[in-house]
Amino acid sequence: MGNPSGHNTEGSDLRKIQLRMLEMLEFVDHICQKHNISYWLAAGTLLGAVRHGGFIPWDDDLDIEMLKDDYRSLLKVLQVEMSDKYVLQTHQTDRNYIFPIAKLRDKNSYITESKNADKNYKYRGIFIDIFYLDSGNHFLGRVAVNFQKFAYALTLIRNDKFGLLLFLKRVIFRVLNSLVFPSLRFLAYLFNIKTKILPLGTGFTKPIDLGNVFPLRKIIFEGKYFNGPANVDAYLKGMYGNYMKLPDLDNRQAHIVKCEIC
Repeated sequence: MGNPSGHNTEGSDLRKIQLRMLEMLEFVDHICQKHNISYWLAAGTLLGAVRHGGFIPWDDDLDIEMLKDDYRSLLKVLQVEMSDKYVLQTHQTDRNYIFPIAKLRDKNSYITESKNADKNYKYRGIFIDIFYLDSGNHFLGRVAVNFQKFAYALTLIRNDKFGLLLFLKRVIFRVLNSLVFPSLRFLAYLFNIKTKILPLGTGFTKPIDLGNVFPLRKIIFEGKYFNGPANVDAYLKGMYGNYMKLPDLDNRQAHIVKCEIC
């Protein structure tokens, strides 16, 4: 879906996706401001804001992060104050969705992700990822993702008519989130690990220094102001190193291979 030359020209399918995600971000920003919930632009979205003033030209996703308590608060609020344009995707709202983060999905679009990984999902609209910070370090994060890999592999298989695959996925989800991940968090507590990483099971294991995040400050993204980390440079260097260097064309990968927008 992404343009390998890196040009998201106005009117292109990629640009339409980006503008729909921008609308969704504005909705989340409004809800967070209303309820005093802290969030910040993260990962490639923050990188795009700094390096390009908005979306990375070939990017077709949008990421925000928050503390775990704020994440829980946001999910509760969205259950009550959700726009009729969007829906919250978690394992509780979509039994085939077995990942440890929430997605806000657009109801008026339909996408196909790379490897058709979303083939069994109930909700398949354009989305933004809502991450929270977890307790752990690189080692614990790698242990967690090695468990999660098996669950991910099952999402690439189309559900059988008997519901056996869905049952297996739900069992694995329960084991991971009721036993494995809490045990790893307990180890982090036991060994006094103070670092934060993105949720166990996501595969993102680089530590995030809260001293670089707070106090939040406003940053321009697509001509609008949203929350960003206090020390954007340190945050991005910790994640990407020389973040101002453009990747080779071969490394400019898209998540979405097909999209229909109403």
